[in-house]
Amino acid sequence: MKNISFLKIYSIIMIAGTLGLGFFIYQGRSNFNELKISFTDKQRSVNGLQNRPLFPNEANSIEKQKRVTSYVGAVNKLKAKVLEGQAELKEDLEEQDFRQVMNQESEAIIAMANKKKLILPENFAFGLDAYKQGKPFMKGAIGRLEWQLNATKQFIKIAADSGIDSIDEFIRDEFQEENEEPKEDGSKPKKKLDRNKPSDNPMIGADEVMETYRFTTEITSSYESLTAFLNGLASDKDNFLWVRKLRIENETQTSPRVGERSLPVPVPGAVPDEDGNTSMIDAAVLFGNEKMRARIVIDAVLFKGNEGSEEEEKNKTAKS
Repeated sequence: MKNISFLKIYSIIMIAGTLGLGFFIYQGRSNFNELKISFTDKQRSVNGLQNRPLFPNEANSIEKQKRVTSYVGAVNKLKAKVLEGQAELKEDLEEQDFRQVMNQESEAIIAMANKKKLILPENFAFGLDAYKQGKPFMKGAIGRLEWQLNATKQFIKIAADSGIDSIDEFIRDEFQEENEEPKEDGSKPKKKLDRNKPSDNPMIGADEVMETYRFTTEITSSYESLTAFLNGLASDKDNFLWVRKLRIENETQTSPRVGERSLPVPVPGAVPDEDGNTSMIDAAVLFGNEKMRARIVIDAVLFKGNEGSEEEEKNKTAKS
């Protein structure tokens, strides 16, 4: 009996082992076939690529030239359109003329702000206070200062038309020409950029086609007037005013506590009816009715004319 039991167990083990071995052989064969098919497909693809003609060939070069020409034409058309609507840069403006413009515009903008009930910083001077206090003008900076003054004037006009309550702070960043004399040949000093160094800054090299004049402002307004102001900056037809940073906070940082407001209260100026009843205010706005303070960094952008293209062309010629 013991021998029979041993034979049964041995037979079961052998059968199970055979079935398991068969399963693994079948699975391995399937994987092998899949790998073989994948290898064959890749080999066919490699052979196909090896048999194709090398690029660039003449037809490819002609097509590339067509696309480059089309792209350059589109860029030039856009450039002409941009320059068409851009305020002129008066390179030959004299210091005496600019001082006169600066004083006149300061008075005019204060009068306009008073009319529109826009509160400006005390002794507002477009951020040109240093020049009013005797700072000397550098050659080549006067025309750009006048251009920046006009851009700032437009910014204040948009703020006034939007219903902004007050401009609490206005800081103008000085630009390079204000503190550096141009070279003997009349060209401006330029920042050296390493074109081969990778950068995450999308504006790298933008100084070849445009100049930016930055100012930082802090305003107080309602939500509606702030929205109108930002839309006005974005849609202005006379200047390119780009919002770089925007930080907004509610003027009231804490919510009212229970018991701070006593309701209902009579409507101001309401006349009682025949029964002596007066209209009452039984609800109050807790959020959304408060003023907002916004700190905004703005770039006034001046796109360059053909001078940028000529310099670029010279650089390309020198490299080749």
